[in-house]
Formats: sequence, C-alpha cells, structure tokens
Amino acid sequence: MLYDAPGGSPPSLVMSDATTILVDTDLERDDAAAAATGLYLRLVGDGTIAARPDGDEEARFRVLDERFVAETGIRAIGLHASGHRWCGDGHGGAHLVDGGRENGIFCRYDGGFTIRCPECHAALSLGDEGSDALEEALIVWCDAPDSAYVACPACATWTPLHLWRSPAHDFAVGHFAITLYGAHLKGLLGGDEYAATLLRHRLGDIAGDYTVVFATA
Repeated sequence: MLYDAPGGSPPSLVMSDATTILVDTDLERDDAAAAATGLYLRLVGDGTIAARPDGDEEARFRVLDERFVAETGIRAIGLHASGHRWCGDGHGGAHLVDGGRENGIFCRYDGGFTIRCPECHAALSLGDEGSDALEEALIVWCDAPDSAYVACPACATWTPLHLWRSPAHDFAVGHFAITLYGAHLKGLLGGDEYAATLLRHRLGDIAGDYTVVFATA
C-alpha cells in the first residue's frame, strides 16, 4: 500500500479488500520499472490479468483467470515501481511512465505499523520515544533511499530502512512490489509450501524472498 510520509495523509481507497503485498526490498530503484513491466507482460500474456488497469490513483489489473481467483481469492493485481505510474498505451494495453505517487513505502491502510531493529530486534513504532529517526528515514527514503537510515533507540545502531522487518507483516519498503487484492494469503508465510511456491513463482518471486505485508481497509 502506498504510504504518504509523515505530514501527509493516506491515499483514499477505491476498494475495501483485504490485500497481500509482496515487496522486493533488495531491487535497485533503477531496475524497478523493468521488473514491473516484465511481470505485467508475462501475466497479460498468459491470460492472468487484463491488459488495462482500473483506477487512477491506484491502478489495479483485474484477474481474468477464474481458476486463479477460485484458488487464491485474488481478484485484482497491482504492480508498483517507485517513481512511475501506469498509463494506457493507446493500443488496448498499458505502460509505465515517470511520475505518480509510488514511493516504495508499503504498510497497513491506517498507516500504523511496528518494525524491529535488524541488530537487536527491539520494536519501534511511529510515535514511540526515539521514533524521530524513523519519521526522518521515511521522508528521506522518498527522495534519496540509499541515505534512509534509522537509529535504533535501544542499541543506537544505524541501519538502512529497507533492512527493518515487521513482526506483524504490516510494513516494508522496496522499489518493486506486487499487491494482491482480495485476500490475506497467510500461506505465503509458511504452511502450504507447495501452493505458496507456485504462487510466488507465477508472480516472479523465484527465490521466495519477497517480504509479505498484509493490509486491510
């Protein structure tokens, strides 16, 4: 879910679906548009999604594969690349162009989340004592992600924002992400490994290392 840095407000929702977001926290910003375009072409080509997205603020590609919907509960898919937005290409399809509100910050729709220090595992949330560094890192991330570091109030270690993980799976940052509208796919956290692996592979997460974020309106 796109998140406005502190001082802004969350974007309005056009659907009230439970959603699951897969975030690539390692991909470089310059490679995000190519990754999103490549997955778009593959999913359109195999009949999974419509070629044109619905929605202006938050483009969603409707799932056409009825079996896929029945098996996963996913009714639409969003493809996010930092600094880009989807536009019609004039030929019944879509392509990415520079601009838009994609900033690579994904969290719960209400903006609340808790993350853990990658060094000492202390928890940190916005509004906590010592969370000023987190707020500043979120702002810096939008313009200069390589400079977005967070100082842990517990151990005083400075670590890159993209390395912080959420124990409740309600936050991640990354320049390429896939939003799955319609269900909280808890199987991606473990359990039904075969089904989860198939889904991740279909979505291009071959190594199975995209971070999972759950969002609910």
